[in-house]
Amino acid sequence: MFATHEAHLPTAPSVRTRARFPAAGLFVAALLVIAVIIVTIAASPWQSTRERAAAFPASLSWHVTAPAHGYGALTTEYRQASDLVKLDGRFFVLDTGNSRILVQDSHGTLLRAIDGADGGAVLRTPMALATDGVHLYVANTGASQVLALETDGQVTRTLDLSSIAPAARPVRPVGLALAPDGGLLVSDPDNNRVLHLNPDGTLLQVLGSGVRAGGAEGFNAPAGLAVDAAGFTYVVDTLNGRVVKLSPAGSIIQQFGRPGDTAGTLSRPKDVAVDAAGKVYVSDTLLAAVQVFAPNGDYLGFIGRQDPGDAHSRSLFTAPAGLTVVGDELYVVDRFAGVFAFRLSESY
Repeated sequence: MFATHEAHLPTAPSVRTRARFPAAGLFVAALLVIAVIIVTIAASPWQSTRERAAAFPASLSWHVTAPAHGYGALTTEYRQASDLVKLDGRFFVLDTGNSRILVQDSHGTLLRAIDGADGGAVLRTPMALATDGVHLYVANTGASQVLALETDGQVTRTLDLSSIAPAARPVRPVGLALAPDGGLLVSDPDNNRVLHLNPDGTLLQVLGSGVRAGGAEGFNAPAGLAVDAAGFTYVVDTLNGRVVKLSPAGSIIQQFGRPGDTAGTLSRPKDVAVDAAGKVYVSDTLLAAVQVFAPNGDYLGFIGRQDPGDAHSRSLFTAPAGLTVVGDELYVVDRFAGVFAFRLSESY
């Protein structure tokens, strides 16, 4: 843009011309150039996109910074919570820093904890949750496992990823989703791939090249995963600053976002969720926002300002991570600010 303006500026004047050109004229000319640049920036598509971003209709329903006491003397503060699922009217919040799952009611009261103390699952820095409506599935990240749990925390199945899908680097599952065939999709950022497992843990497919890649070739540190109602998979491609949509066969067919630090771009995306209408929600820790895209990839806006009508107002979030859509509610788990619930507009 600056090169374009400079191309239209006059060339350096001759010695005689410079002698007659007053200093005040130089100052005025400089001001005019600056004014043109400012007007151009203000009229740019980025500015209009940024203003439009504030208008995405999502109203804050509730915010829980820490669950209320209701389970003995257990410490209730979250420590870098990372994900959430809703099952049978209860919320299962992954409290990663404390290596446990906190079970809460709709008012935020703590009902129980799944932390291995009562013979249930022993968790090691777990980073993702999923559910099939009956069981919980946990990416037990520090142990290179995926665990299937009853809602009381009892383990029904353990999938050891280090033996299922050995790689050059230790398998580190950080994203998890239920595949349309009843199997599991697991992201492995340290090996730049997504694993597709059948329900008993057999490896069916490796998605991605296994090395850092971009475009249609693969991923660079894949993270959060989601599957829509039609069976398409969405992968947060963290270091490529995008979310990619995969066909049921596993090929990349669409991209949402691009690297950047303005509205409509992604700086450090973490998780993804898709609603019934096909809108795509992406959490971004560095931008402290949830970006929203239409099914065709158009940018719709962002969620997470204290004043939804002011793009410059302070963010509600500190480091948004896990996303879950249930009906017309979007749940956002922030690593440092707790759990948020937003009511999504049905008319948008």
